[in-house]
Parts: sequence; C-alpha cells; structure tokens
Amino acid sequence: MNDNTSLETYICSRCGNEVNRKSRYCMKCGNLNPDHPDNAKYLSLINQNGKMEYQVGENGISVQQPKVNQNEVNAQGVLISFGDHMGSFNLCFFLNYFFFLFLCIGLFISQYMVCGDFITLARTDFSYVLFILSLLSIFTYSYQLLFMKMNTRWWLAFFPIVNLYFFAYAINHNKLLSFLVYVPIIGEFYLLDLYWKLGKAFRSSGLLTILFPFIMIPIFGFGSSAFEGVCYISGRDTLEKEYSKKKLFLVSCVICIILSLVMIIFAHTVQIHEGIDEVSSYYLYYASQKVVRRTKLRVEKNLIECDQKQENTIYLHFQDLEDYFSLPFYVYRDPIEAVIKVYMPNGEGDPSSFQYYISMTDGTYGYPETPVDQVRIKTIQKYKELDSSYESGNQCYFKRSA
Repeated sequence: MNDNTSLETYICSRCGNEVNRKSRYCMKCGNLNPDHPDNAKYLSLINQNGKMEYQVGENGISVQQPKVNQNEVNAQGVLISFGDHMGSFNLCFFLNYFFFLFLCIGLFISQYMVCGDFITLARTDFSYVLFILSLLSIFTYSYQLLFMKMNTRWWLAFFPIVNLYFFAYAINHNKLLSFLVYVPIIGEFYLLDLYWKLGKAFRSSGLLTILFPFIMIPIFGFGSSAFEGVCYISGRDTLEKEYSKKKLFLVSCVICIILSLVMIIFAHTVQIHEGIDEVSSYYLYYASQKVVRRTKLRVEKNLIECDQKQENTIYLHFQDLEDYFSLPFYVYRDPIEAVIKVYMPNGEGDPSSFQYYISMTDGTYGYPETPVDQVRIKTIQKYKELDSSYESGNQCYFKRSA
C-alpha cells in the first residue's frame, strides 16, 4: 500500500509538497512536474536562478530563451517567470479584501446604531471616513501588488521604514546603494530617481511617476504592465485568477467611493438649499430697499397719479418689479410682486410725516405688510401671495412722464 502510494506521488523540489505524478504542476507552488511528458520541452530551459521562462503569445505557450536585456519585452507576448520571492498572492488578497470589508461593515454598523436611520447617517462624517478608507485601501493594496510584481514579498510593504530599502533594492538591484534612501536630503533626491526608474521599468512615464506617485502606483499595481518585462506568477492560470481578484477589490473600493460621494452630496443638499434661500433673502431685501427708495422719491415730489385724492392712505402696486426698477440678475428669478402703502396723516403737504409700509413676494418668500424701517433679512418668511386688501383702497401709479 505504501509502495503504491510512493509510486503515485513525488516530493516537490521547490516547496517539499507531496504531488501526484499525473499532475502537470505542484498545486502549492506551481513548480512543473519533471515526470510529466507535456513539461519535457519546458524543463530544457532553466536559467541560473532556477526560474522557468516561457512566453505567452497569440499562438499559445512557447519556449523562450533567457533574455540578455529584460527591459526589452518581445512584441508577441509577455515574458512570464515563476516568482520565488513574491509571497502568496491569495493570502495578500484575502487579508486586504476582508480587512477592508470588515472596516466598512464595522464602521457602518457602529454609525447606524448611533444615528438610527440612513438619512441621519448620511449627514454624519461616515461618508468622509468611507471615502478616505476606500482610497487608502486602493493605494496600500496596489503598493503590495507593486512589490509582488517586482518579485519582492508583499508583506514587506507594511513596514514604513524597511519597505523603502526593499523598494529601492527591487529597482536598482544593489544592496549598498539601496541604503541611500535613509540619507538626509540625498535620500529624497535618490527616491525621485527611483520613481523615475520605476516608471521606465513599467514602460511608462518616469516624470508622471515622480509627480503623481499616488496615481501611478495603483496603475502599475492593478494594471497589466510587467516590471522590467517580466511578469512573475506563482502557478498555472494565476494571471487570470489574479486579474479577477484585483478587479473585485478595485470595483468594491470604487463602489464605496461612489456611495460616499452620493452621501456627501445628499448631506449637503440641505445646506445648498439653505444657501439658495439665503441668497434669495438677500435679493428680496435688496429689491425691497430699492423699491422703497424710488417710491419715496416719487411720492415726496408728487410724481404719482391716484384714483382718489381725498384719502390719506394710498397704495402703489407693482406686479413685476423688473418692469419698474430693472433689478439685476432678474432673469434667474420668478417675478417679484410688491405693494407700497403710504399713510399721510397730515395730508400731502408734509412728507416728513409720511409712513411707509411694504409687502412683497416672489411666489415663495417675502414680507407681509411691514413698516419699511423694520424690514430686515431675518424677517423674510414664507409668503406666497399678497393680501388683496389694497385693491379696495386708493391706488396710485407713477406718472408716465417721470
């Protein structure tokens, strides 16, 4: 029984896992089975580092000789090598994805328990935190993907100071030179040079990588570009699986970003309406002051015509203030209707004793009848229609010659 088992399996030379002899590759590390007949032609080419090199192109998989200059990518496909220092892609994905979901769900539950409803929740800082969390998750995960694309263990990206050394070493391949990132002033210029080389290694713009690393690193990490012309994988069909996982993570973060932006806009909708109402109040106040000044001037100079002269109270009705006073920005507003009431206790001969009252509305807000010296912005209220009592009084009009 044991002899048969030993004949059916073998020990992987890379990871030590027990592998079925009929399997084409090790399920744990992706190392090709040397006894499988389909792998014979691939095993004939092994470079000095022990990495299998072959090419994926339009005609399928073909053997590729090791390249002298790895920066030159064959136009027919992408050079693919098994990554021996990149770490587990699946472990990286699951840790980042489920940690992101855990934070989002925990944040939502904690805030919802406090707020009690979605409307109140949207008006809290929850949307801002969700937005920042999603952006940070995209960048941190893309930074780890960048390390794996450079055949560097992804978990090294978590260490704030150490990761600079491994980042530099992955680009310049020089251990001593990599310590320059820790030298004051020189390290800052050296880091700019590393960003330049990073962009060139991914066949992109080095200048854009220097100016916008927070944009270019996610593009390199989530994108399909290869570092120095080599795409490192950990097993068969890994490229398709990695792509689907990266897409799932990115789509989840983008959905959260869109959701947070919608909540931010919704939360500020009330403020936007309040701002519009405040502008409307200032405009109504400005219109009331203008119509009062013009009306006083005409009444005191007797530049009005009235239906009846014997009454001490007169009314001047303006159906649309734009027709009389040319209000600015009027094209953006509904017509403003106003009535000026003038009480003349001593008759027309003593303008100093005249008392003025105004009522006006734009169909939504305005003033009920109010003494002009008591008109304030804060006294504006919802007032949709003028009191029609002025219609039975002594109505007056501006003289046409005026």
